[in-house]
Amino acid sequence: MPQSLNQLEERLQYRFHDAELLCQALTHRSHSAANNERLEFLGDSILNCSVAAILFRRYGKLDEGDLSRVRANLVKQQSLYEIAQTLGVSDFLRLGEGELKSGGFRRPSILADTLEALFGAMYLDGGFEAAYAVIERLYTPVLEHVDPKTLGKDAKTLLQEYLQGHKIALPQYTVIATHGAAHNQQFEVECTVPKLDIKVGGSGASRRAAEQAAAKKALEEVQKMPALAKPKAEKSAKAAKKRAAKAAASEAKKAEKAASATHATNATHATNATQTTQASAPQVIEPKDAKDLKDSKDVKESREPKDGRDAVAGSTAAPAMTASSHVVPRGTIASTDKPADKLSEKPAEKIVEKSSEKPAEKADGAKQPPAAA
Repeated sequence: MPQSLNQLEERLQYRFHDAELLCQALTHRSHSAANNERLEFLGDSILNCSVAAILFRRYGKLDEGDLSRVRANLVKQQSLYEIAQTLGVSDFLRLGEGELKSGGFRRPSILADTLEALFGAMYLDGGFEAAYAVIERLYTPVLEHVDPKTLGKDAKTLLQEYLQGHKIALPQYTVIATHGAAHNQQFEVECTVPKLDIKVGGSGASRRAAEQAAAKKALEEVQKMPALAKPKAEKSAKAAKKRAAKAAASEAKKAEKAASATHATNATHATNATQTTQASAPQVIEPKDAKDLKDSKDVKESREPKDGRDAVAGSTAAPAMTASSHVVPRGTIASTDKPADKLSEKPAEKIVEKSSEKPAEKADGAKQPPAAA
């Protein structure tokens, strides 16, 4: 391998296992059939994926639109051309005679395409991780000087956002002159910011290009004004103070919640301790046999008379049931099969007389002597 290619590997900080891939990546289509166009196609995808991953990790607060805008600016031809110049890729190019004579080794498009072809060759030689490591190393110095909020935005957009941020009316663009033939015109545009008393001009091959040139000059003038920088600093200070107050309030709220949780925990422990103490206290359990004995003794005492009067009262209080008390003599009611109306026809007096005669004899316990004739 030529010594010059070893120098390029040192600048890339990557050593190729397949030297033919490196040679093909440096070969322009004007040189031979085995050129770098296919490697350029592959390297373009590897570059976009790698830069997207780098931005995703580096700028966690950027939304999808801003990430896409920054990536587009980093992988555009001008950015790749600047990196290729830093590596000195033009010293290793393999060009045809026509490109050499026309200065193709200095052309931005050729250098940018060659750098993408190198990324594709690294991917085939060492895998995605190897290519990603080289791309990340090359773009790290670039990202150190990049403002993701403004990168990729044109001068008119930046001027408009700056003025809106300070509550100033939008600028006015006026075409003041047009020069040249119809196919090669030059436009002159004046940009005016009435409130700031700014009036600058710009020129370009189209009206839009002239407006961009004028907006760029106006933006430079606006950013030099200290009166606009001071409110911005004050606004930043107020925002910082507000964030600090919000953080302090959040900490106080957390401390209050922690104290409440501690108090609740202590109360729970105290309740559990009380319940444990009550549960562990000894309980006097009366033997079953002794309890039954006591119950039977109480029943017995309640049945025994307390004195003689209670005994007499007990004997006379409930007279013995005689045959005459609420007893219906046998044969008084013949059968329940008879109708109720026939049963009720018998006089109640006769039933009572019969029922009171026979039991009287039984109660006396002896027969009465016959009456004297």
